[in-house]
Amino acid sequence: MGLLETALATLLDASLGVWLGSIVFFSFVGAPTTFDVLGDDAGRVVNAIFPKYYSFGTALGFVAFAAALVHGVGPYDGVLLAALPLVGVALNLYARQVLIPKMEEAGDDAFAQYHKQSVALNGVTMLAIAVGLVVSHL
Repeated sequence: MGLLETALATLLDASLGVWLGSIVFFSFVGAPTTFDVLGDDAGRVVNAIFPKYYSFGTALGFVAFAAALVHGVGPYDGVLLAALPLVGVALNLYARQVLIPKMEEAGDDAFAQYHKQSVALNGVTMLAIAVGLVVSHL
């Protein structure tokens, strides 16, 4: 494997790994701890984090997509691998551009309704990124 291929593989793994780690940390440590400490006020804090959280994931997803496509690793010369971060990007963009405005418009009363959607989006994104990491090593 040449220097460029090694760099692209490292960039791919780093972007997918950081993205997966951020999802796991926020979902299982950051958000639950915020709710434990702040109770009902936690929704406001989490809602304030969401735009940056989804933008961060989107940026990492585009990096992973580009690295997979250029590097051409895995089945189908990287096309399958490149598609997996795009699933996460699409879900993050939906959450950032559609779900967050709905949450802001509805206020605190609708947090539970939109929280379920957010959890589902996070779960599918987490799965796509985890599968991407596995596929990158096949």
